[in-house]
Amino acid sequence: MAWEMREVAKADAVKVEEIKRRQTMLLKAFGHEGLYGGKYFAPVADKEQEIGSVFNSTYRGFRILTDCFLDFFGQTLLEQIELNNNKGWPQAEANYATCVLMYLTIFRSVRASDVCASNGYPLQGYIIQRSIKDQAFILCAAANNMADFATLFGRKGLPDDKPWTDEDNKTAIKNRRTIENQIREKIIGSKSGLKDETIKLLVKVDGMFNTEAHRGLFTLFSESYKLLVEHKLDVSLVSGPNKTSDPMFVNRATETNWMIHRLVPFMRRKDTPKSETWDKNWKLLDDHFHWMVEGLGAIGKEIAPAYLEMIDAKFKCDASAYYTEPMG
Repeated sequence: MAWEMREVAKADAVKVEEIKRRQTMLLKAFGHEGLYGGKYFAPVADKEQEIGSVFNSTYRGFRILTDCFLDFFGQTLLEQIELNNNKGWPQAEANYATCVLMYLTIFRSVRASDVCASNGYPLQGYIIQRSIKDQAFILCAAANNMADFATLFGRKGLPDDKPWTDEDNKTAIKNRRTIENQIREKIIGSKSGLKDETIKLLVKVDGMFNTEAHRGLFTLFSESYKLLVEHKLDVSLVSGPNKTSDPMFVNRATETNWMIHRLVPFMRRKDTPKSETWDKNWKLLDDHFHWMVEGLGAIGKEIAPAYLEMIDAKFKCDASAYYTEPMG
């Protein structure tokens, strides 16, 4: 036993020396003033903070509302987790735990998108907004009893008493795509019951996600225009303030944050203790989101009335709502 331990220790020592040797080589090749990547990458990190500060200052109203929303969202999520841990997670509602974890996932997605935008990369945050929208639509479907969780996750009709085969997994993926398309049609598409002009605008904006998510074309075209048309040669590794892409992120994030806020009450179990402060704060944020989107309309953004109609028609939860198992 002692011999084996000595041999393991020798092997570990060899690994440590190999790591040190390789890291020394990297420092020699790419070190600058004692930092790995210090010459070209370190200034990028500094520039990100500088550009992010300008972004947050320029869109201060958005920054304040986002911080307050995430504070309220985080509070509600943590309080529900604590309540469930203390009282026991509901057994009658078989999918309640999954639902809460969906809220946790969307919180992290919103924060990741926000971190991108607040550090010089709004269009990369915009890409994450596509996932946030999809997650919000699925939660909306559950809250409005459009489909049960087995359907939402593509597992209806598949085995629940044995491991899935490759074919089962392919079927689940196909099923999820089918229900996602159906939900999209019911929320913003031809089966939504919304005004034709509203549907047209929402579908157009929704399709814009693909332009950036697939190959980063908004970013590419923006940089191409500056270099090839405006002949600006000061190309930077970090995107600077942009009067087109920055508002794209802000407007879309305001919409998705409001959708999520409307769904936050559905996270709570029925026996959640009543709180006048919670109800008041939910209403305060909801009113402010409404005011912000109305403000987009006031400056000529034609998408604003479409957002208002869709959210009021499809995301109808208020502070009195609570979780019920969707039956579809």
